Amino acid sequence: MTKQSTPVESHATANAEEPAPAPVRRGPGRPRHADTEERAYRAVLELFGHRGWAGLSLDGVATHAGIGKSSIYLRWKDKRDLLLDALRDLERRYVTPEETEGMTLRDYLVAHATARANLYLGEHGPAISHLYSAALANPDEFQEIRQERISKGVLSLEDRVQRGVRDGELPPDTPTREFLDAIEGAILVHVLVSSPDTIEDMRAKIDDYVATLVDIQLRGVGAAV
Repeated sequence: MTKQSTPVESHATANAEEPAPAPVRRGPGRPRHADTEERAYRAVLELFGHRGWAGLSLDGVATHAGIGKSSIYLRWKDKRDLLLDALRDLERRYVTPEETEGMTLRDYLVAHATARANLYLGEHGPAISHLYSAALANPDEFQEIRQERISKGVLSLEDRVQRGVRDGELPPDTPTREFLDAIEGAILVHVLVSSPDTIEDMRAKIDDYVATLVDIQLRGVGAAV
């Protein structure tokens, strides 16, 4: 007598014979970049330099950098925070010399002023020049940036100049802020306004210009050069 399959047995046999469904292939998403921060910093400085504060946005940075918007928004809540981080990174790679022990005041001022000039003349010079005007036009948004990136750099120089006064490198009545303003301001005006030279020519001559400028200011307050 032939045994007939029950409905349950027939269903199990049918399932066992059916092939497994093919895995679903998903399209490639936006690739992840290990250098997301570096790309974002470069993009925000380039856009800020060319478009100013009003033309800057996190979406624009993501597009310009070629990275996902989610990667930007996970790291920075707004364009101000991203710009501040980019400026911090830029400052670490430029400006104030790290090794200052044993430097005379003149050498320190020359090193700092040369780094500042090269920053203005470098690829992110337009962003730095925009920074000052944007800080004046947008005091609330730029309060932290102004305090940290603009004022902090000047304050560190003031400390070194005041030490120079205490150590006898400068006369005791040296007006610290005015002395530094004369150096910082002259570099900014030279690079952005007064020099008829091309950027390449200014770069080639900047060491001599800065050394002469610092010596003039030192002599002007009665310091020995």
